[in-house]
Amino acid sequence: MSTRLNIPVGLRILLTLAAFVVVVAGMSAARPILVPVLFAAFLAVICGPAMAWLVGHKVPRPLALLLVFLAMAAIGGTVVVVIGQSVYSFRDNLDTFKEPLQGKVAALAQTLANVGIEVPAKVRSGSLNTDLAVDSLGSLLGGLTDLFGKGLFVLFCFVFIVLEASGFPAKVAAMPGDTSGRQARWEKILTETRRYVALKTVISLATGATIGLLLLWLKVPYAPLWALLAFLFNFIPNIGSIIAAVPAIAVTFIVKDSSTLAQVIVMYLVVNLMVGNIIEPKIMGRGLGLSTLVVFLSLVFWGYVLGPIGMLLSVPLTMIVKIVLSASDDTRWLSILLSDEAPKPA
Repeated sequence: MSTRLNIPVGLRILLTLAAFVVVVAGMSAARPILVPVLFAAFLAVICGPAMAWLVGHKVPRPLALLLVFLAMAAIGGTVVVVIGQSVYSFRDNLDTFKEPLQGKVAALAQTLANVGIEVPAKVRSGSLNTDLAVDSLGSLLGGLTDLFGKGLFVLFCFVFIVLEASGFPAKVAAMPGDTSGRQARWEKILTETRRYVALKTVISLATGATIGLLLLWLKVPYAPLWALLAFLFNFIPNIGSIIAAVPAIAVTFIVKDSSTLAQVIVMYLVVNLMVGNIIEPKIMGRGLGLSTLVVFLSLVFWGYVLGPIGMLLSVPLTMIVKIVLSASDDTRWLSILLSDEAPKPA
């Protein structure tokens, strides 16, 4: 007969917080391995319907897996070949932007001084760190190029996860106790994640393609790279579109005239406002089930723990955490706090 220790509430809270800190520190330390595995897991979740469709049309499971694997490899290879060269070329040529940027900053300071706006002496003396501003554009691409370098590892993880997923429902059914609730939660996680990622991918593709074509029309350097950033960072809620616009606007400011700069800024504002306020709410339908504050805090938290890829996956990861928390009476209150609205009383 087991006895339950009578631990004071304050001590239980401290132990829970301590365990949480240890888990977060462990996840952060394991980032080089955890990020590719998580990314592969989400690819496997996205490709699940394609696998099911092929198997349902009498395609043998090994052949279906091979076809999906080749499709993912082709997409990844296309990104690396077409966009990867732009990424590395841009990072290698960052130094060529520093001198023009310093000239633009000096001209801007002189213009402000001519209209009566006093420019601080530190700015006039060159303490404005233009080197840091340009280098920040390169560091923004660090997570992207790192993921390119681990593409083979991601694909292998993807294959093994897909193979394991086929037998996972049977393992859940064989577990002792009431497994109906577990299966329901598993199906809900898959359904919600697939729905969000699929719709978000379509919207992000349209956003990236539109921005890329407009930047090509305006002859902005590295337009395919900025289109890729617009596609990827559109997955980041609230501030993703702003982050994606910064490098393109900065490069336009350095190498183009003020008229082109104004057109690029207006283009980003119009596209992001239409997508974020009109198109996306209409296509996505009902909300994510997460409050706006939780979405923003999840962006900060997962970005700190997992880096740039954690920011991309912040919403799906938080949705999974919310579903898991709602399964237990002891943690359901946390799930309610993460929700965008309080549940209606029975």
